[in-house]
Amino acid sequence: MRTERTMAIADLFKTRQPIETALGLYFTEAEKDVWEEISTDLLAFSFSDSETNAADSLSITLKDETGKWAQRWKPNPGERVKASIKKIIDGKVVGTLNCGKFFVDTMKVQGAPRTFEMGAVSIPLNKPIRKLIKSKAWEKTSLKKIASAIAEEADIELLWDSESDPEYDRVDQKKESDLKMVSRLCDEAGLSIKVTDDKLVIFDQHSYENKKPVKTVTLGESDVLNYSFETSQSDLYKSVTVSYRSPKKKKKGRAGGYTFDLKTGRKVTKKKTSNPAVFTYTATDPEADENGQEYYLKSRCTSIDEAKRKATAMLRKLNRRGVTGDLTVVGDIDLVAGAVVAVKGFGIFDGNFIIGNAKHDYGTNGYVTSVQLRRVQKGY
Repeated sequence: MRTERTMAIADLFKTRQPIETALGLYFTEAEKDVWEEISTDLLAFSFSDSETNAADSLSITLKDETGKWAQRWKPNPGERVKASIKKIIDGKVVGTLNCGKFFVDTMKVQGAPRTFEMGAVSIPLNKPIRKLIKSKAWEKTSLKKIASAIAEEADIELLWDSESDPEYDRVDQKKESDLKMVSRLCDEAGLSIKVTDDKLVIFDQHSYENKKPVKTVTLGESDVLNYSFETSQSDLYKSVTVSYRSPKKKKKGRAGGYTFDLKTGRKVTKKKTSNPAVFTYTATDPEADENGQEYYLKSRCTSIDEAKRKATAMLRKLNRRGVTGDLTVVGDIDLVAGAVVAVKGFGIFDGNFIIGNAKHDYGTNGYVTSVQLRRVQKGY
């Protein structure tokens, strides 16, 4: 039986039922419940949930007036920690946020007042996936096959949620870790990637942005504590053009649009001509200004599909920060990274946003959730 402590949260509106939050903390593979030991000294619990290219993290801060935590409680580096947050209304659990599994990474003491802090991350510390540098050539394969092989070697599960699976004639892994290499490929393909709860998770950003909102946050009605939204037009792009050379179309004696004498190595044409081995693909934002900026990218591609994929992914990446926002609300377990929320009552900023990061903080002042948002991208 798991022992849990509940903390009442003062509701902003008297017409609503009071909400309670139950916190669970379990250590080691046996999931030993430590809540009874630390509950009276808990100052803060924080869970940070990221959408892509960042490890989830967990931190616990305890008051340590006598130094007992600094002296006695010493989790082994890499020790497993599991956490959950439950929402309770009228004595009944109505929802649970499973934060996942984490691995103890840091321990810190400071004063005054004396405190003890433990930090944990979602990436296994004793696995080579993040730190072991490799050089390897992957041939005649796909992104899913590469990710599957990496996950198997790291002894974690692959959770793949994308209809597209980019194929490659060859991928070079040059002095980089497995995680860095597969993250690079995901970035080029417009896919999000993270390691969480003993899983390598890869999903399609575009399809997730098109999901229905998990909820609507309405200014003046929802439990909004503070907010900010902003636009940045100067760094937006109308289009991205990818140019690449096709080895199959390349002709002997031709380079850069010029013809060369293969015996002497000298250029034999005075005027540059089009190179039949060079191809381009342009991805365009359908809602962009006609006079918007254009971005050009030279990249190694083996097909027009690969060029299309890279151009679209780069355009999405460049325009990702066009409209952003930050919201802090009374603790909400439905707000997690990768989920879509609709905002209403914020004027020109009304609409759908995807959560890039969700931070759940629980402590002496109650439970709050802070989210970083970006506008969903339409049409590409």
